[in-house]
Amino acid sequence: MLKKAPSGGSSSSSQKTGIEPLDEPAELVDLGEQAVDLEELEDSMQKWPNRDERSAAYQRLVQYGVRSPQALLTVLQDRSSGKCRLNQILEDGGCKALKADAAASLAEQLEVRARQRIEVSMEGPQPVLITAPHNIYLRRDGQPPHVMEEYTTLIAQRLARQLRGACLSWSRAEQRRSELHWCFAKVCGEGDFSNFLSANRDPNYLHTEEVAQNPWFRQMARLADQWRHTKEGGLRPTLHIDVHGCRDPPATPSHLTVGLAAMNHEVAMGRSPLSQARLESFAQTLQVELNSVLQNMDLKPRALLVRVLQSGVERLSGAWPAEEQRLTQSQQAMAFAGFTHSCQLELSKALRKALSRDEAGTARLGRAVTKAWAICCRSDSLPVLRSPSANAAGARTKDDVGEDKESSEPTGARPGSGTRKRRGRRNCPPRRKA
Repeated sequence: MLKKAPSGGSSSSSQKTGIEPLDEPAELVDLGEQAVDLEELEDSMQKWPNRDERSAAYQRLVQYGVRSPQALLTVLQDRSSGKCRLNQILEDGGCKALKADAAASLAEQLEVRARQRIEVSMEGPQPVLITAPHNIYLRRDGQPPHVMEEYTTLIAQRLARQLRGACLSWSRAEQRRSELHWCFAKVCGEGDFSNFLSANRDPNYLHTEEVAQNPWFRQMARLADQWRHTKEGGLRPTLHIDVHGCRDPPATPSHLTVGLAAMNHEVAMGRSPLSQARLESFAQTLQVELNSVLQNMDLKPRALLVRVLQSGVERLSGAWPAEEQRLTQSQQAMAFAGFTHSCQLELSKALRKALSRDEAGTARLGRAVTKAWAICCRSDSLPVLRSPSANAAGARTKDDVGEDKESSEPTGARPGSGTRKRRGRRNCPPRRKA
């Protein structure tokens, strides 16, 4: 530990620098958090009108004592004097005030970044959501803290860019803050790391009663609602991909495990517009296409490349058993957000490392998933999709089917009943009162 010099004297290093040495690692963590707050504050101001105005406004805010996104949101929402407090601070310092629309946009962004501590990156118009819930250390009820899964955010963001969809993850500042606390716990030699973690709960281990109020689910549901219907009112296929990390073989039987248990359950219950045959087609195509991608990668140790799991009783299947009353991201996406397709991708550490160094390889992985998705959707039971294309501009190819030709009502036999109803979003279970 770092110690101050004994009373009545000081170390030679402190004499030279004039800086008081830090007493405990906790002070180092506090200093690190201040640096993270300042960096996040600067990052929050990227949409300022121009660079010079942004730099001047940043200096003014720091000088005034606004040194974090939370503090920025507070002064932005303060209208106790009849005028936006943020604009008063800026104008008093000789800076330009924000226009009403810019202030509203900033408030919306800060609400997600500062209060919910998550980041939503919109990379294009496609109805594809990539989630990476385990890019920080997290709390789990009655369980040891869940460790961070390296490279999952990087991979998820690259997939979202390639597929022109959206990415949902913990913010970069929250990642750094989580790492600081984890390191602090290790320095202190504590076996129970949970005492040092923030209140962030694992979005992949939510109790059924807390789903509706969870910030992760609310963002997921917002995007699903935004994407669900075509202009003509028909059902639009939506895809959710949940990116996770697992241990290398032989601890995990394969380098990539695809979990479809959440989809399988909704199909079996008759709540999905998909038939069982379409689900099997999706699973088989995923197996073939993903195996083809991984064959071109020199993954070690040598092991099975791809498994596709559909049973909820299997580990890494993408669904918690019903008796646990917990929901994975895939279960939330299928059961309550109303996505038509969802798969959990469990990537070995070797595969994650390889993909982190190979952006083209990540693109091939994404195209393999969307190819299976497009093939699955070319049926009478779902509107058709455009085939995945490497053309980021979205130009048509000879395989493009065109969203303007989507059918207005999905049809098909429902197990044990008449026709399959158009699927919307189900209500979450009510939260119990304490």
